[in-house]
Amino acid sequence: MMVRWFVMAVVMWVAAGVLASGETLDAEMQALEQARDLAGMQARMSAASPEELNSPEAWNWRAWLALAEDDPDRAEALLEQGLEKFPDSAVLELQRTALMVRGFNDVGNLGAMRLARRVRSGFERAVELDPDHVGARTALILYFLNAPRIAGGGEARAEPHLKELKARSASSYYEMQSTLAASRDERGQALEFLNKALALEETSMRILNHGLLLQQFGDYEQAREVFTGLVEDYPTHGAAWYQLGRTSVLAEEWLDDGLEAFGRFLELPAWPGDPGHAAAWWRLGQLHVLADDPGAARDAFKQALELDADFEPAVSDMAELTRANN
Repeated sequence: MMVRWFVMAVVMWVAAGVLASGETLDAEMQALEQARDLAGMQARMSAASPEELNSPEAWNWRAWLALAEDDPDRAEALLEQGLEKFPDSAVLELQRTALMVRGFNDVGNLGAMRLARRVRSGFERAVELDPDHVGARTALILYFLNAPRIAGGGEARAEPHLKELKARSASSYYEMQSTLAASRDERGQALEFLNKALALEETSMRILNHGLLLQQFGDYEQAREVFTGLVEDYPTHGAAWYQLGRTSVLAEEWLDDGLEAFGRFLELPAWPGDPGHAAAWWRLGQLHVLADDPGAARDAFKQALELDADFEPAVSDMAELTRANN
């Protein structure tokens, strides 16, 4: 059945998807999203004119901001209101279906099968409404590649849409191929495809994915360079700060830089799909262990567990730290 990777992949692709409208509000919100400037996005929506707010894109951004505030019920209600006004909006249909995808982690096999059929129908509907919508096409491809055959999945069903994606957005096609190659642990292919995507269209999300690929394949120094460049260009990009710190943990080097990176991450508001603050405190604890500072490590693990008492990595590392220092 659906795996967590699929859930997060769809959320990330939809969030980064190219929207159809070229209206001022939408273009400015996309630029702020590119920079991961959540405060700027909230301010821009508050300053939007009545004319700007009377659009499918505005309803979509209202719902997205509700998700950013960890209020999926309000997001769902806003999407339903938007679809009442704009029933043929691919943007709103896509976001409503992406919201359904998040539910896969909370249902059993039978419920997931029913939900899978609804998700497939929603993504297909979004593609029908706007065949050129890259985010909708990509989400449908991810569905076909990850759903079981009984729920309509399969590579054969994805193939025609991959061809359509390539015809409409070569950069998104290469990024998709990179994601698939990485899932098969094909280092050279994954990096080659992503470099092609970046050469055609460089976005903060693709740069982040480049760093993640390098990190996945153990090229920590290059990954560090990528994440460092990203935070220099986008200082509010929390995911880049987190991954910069995580690179220090994995490489067991650049410890001071890692501590600073997690500190910057913790200063920023939560961003949908990014690691939570509990994860950052846990990683900080690991850095303190590497720096041979058990007291600071214990405090960091404690902070992680205060935020999430069931966060198993922090529970495990705290127990190991206690054993090592008794």
